[in-house]
Amino acid sequence: MLQENVLPEVASQQQKLQEQQDLQDKLQRIAQMRMFDDTLMNAVFDSRIAETEVLIQIILGRDDIKVTSTKTQEEFINVYGKMVTLDIVARDADNKLYNIEVQRDKYKAPPQRARFHAAVMDITLLKDRQPFKEMPERYTIFITEEDKFGSGFPMYHVENVIKELRDEPFRDGGHIIFVNGEYRDVSTPIGQLMHDFACTQASDILNPVLRERVRYLKESEGGTAEMCELVEEYAEKKAMRKQLEIAKELIETTDLSLEHIARVVKLPLDTVKELAQGRTA
Repeated sequence: MLQENVLPEVASQQQKLQEQQDLQDKLQRIAQMRMFDDTLMNAVFDSRIAETEVLIQIILGRDDIKVTSTKTQEEFINVYGKMVTLDIVARDADNKLYNIEVQRDKYKAPPQRARFHAAVMDITLLKDRQPFKEMPERYTIFITEEDKFGSGFPMYHVENVIKELRDEPFRDGGHIIFVNGEYRDVSTPIGQLMHDFACTQASDILNPVLRERVRYLKESEGGTAEMCELVEEYAEKKAMRKQLEIAKELIETTDLSLEHIARVVKLPLDTVKELAQGRTA
């Protein structure tokens, strides 16, 4: 009888030890995160007006931009079912739209991706029968940890021009900017911003607004709890993406039925059917 009582107690102690170890692992990962990392970037800017305003003002070199809304990881889908998840989507008081993408690998930010992101956003900017001339300005901004074009400039501005008119601006309201994450001239605002994006310690961040946000997330009880939840969510999403990739590969390379694939990868049958029809990215 004594042994029966001891076994549950031992199991409970082991579970507590495992939970403590998992928590320490998460806290260590959080301590090493920078704003270049998805989890911390999301926490710093999601629904955070002041922080997003600082980010946009520095990149555009203007202090009069007033952000009215901001959201991270917003999903857009085009008419053919191709889905894209945007890192930061913000809107300002003049109804201008901003999509800011943070990429650690410069090769994951090809020109075609910027074009696609811009197109997916553009198609949402007009209501039915609204005149084209009322389409608001849109900025697609990629912050790459490495220098995307390797020329050492802090930023690269991509604008449509009319070649035959001596490169006169086309003025279609669309703007694409690549920010060089390697730029470190801290005598300039963009150099300070990229320095801050690479910091793991809040005390090293130069911008006071970003510094206080990162300090809260990494050094306060409420902030670390919020970060731990985000780490768990990110792990779950990563596992789901892996399942989707395996299912898609099985659909494309085998003759297995969709029902069989759903059982193998442990996904809902409806999700596998959407993959087979090309409606899930």
